[in-house]
Amino acid sequence: MTVDNQITRSPDVPRIESLKVKNYRALKQVTLDQLTLMTVLLGPNGSGKSTFFDVFNFLSECFQYGLRHAWDRWGRGRELKSRGAEGPIVFELKYREQPRTPILTYHLAIDNGKKGPEVVEEWLQWRRGSLGKPFRFLEFSRKNGNAPL
Repeated sequence: MTVDNQITRSPDVPRIESLKVKNYRALKQVTLDQLTLMTVLLGPNGSGKSTFFDVFNFLSECFQYGLRHAWDRWGRGRELKSRGAEGPIVFELKYREQPRTPILTYHLAIDNGKKGPEVVEEWLQWRRGSLGKPFRFLEFSRKNGNAPL
């Protein structure tokens, strides 16, 4: 009898390892660390399981069609923001291209502005080596940005 080692090995595919969400619908402040290839969400109705997956749909629409389109389509701030929440909606993903490669961190904070949705803060960083200081190669804050070469 032979065993296919590819079944037991973790494939070398890009993956999200951590997700933080603040003020998004039912997810007032949630951090999911050490996500695996098979992560199971359990909880009662209304606890935010489906909303967790909506995060990815909302972000996908932001990247494909723009923030204004996604914001309007998903019900604007009144439907997107957690009830009674103060401050922006915040998403932070830690992502790795392949095992043993540096973790990339993407951070996005959005809120209602005077003329519609506004990117309060957005940055992308990675750590140089296992002990290196994080390096931000994209940094944007309220209409001011920096992308060092």
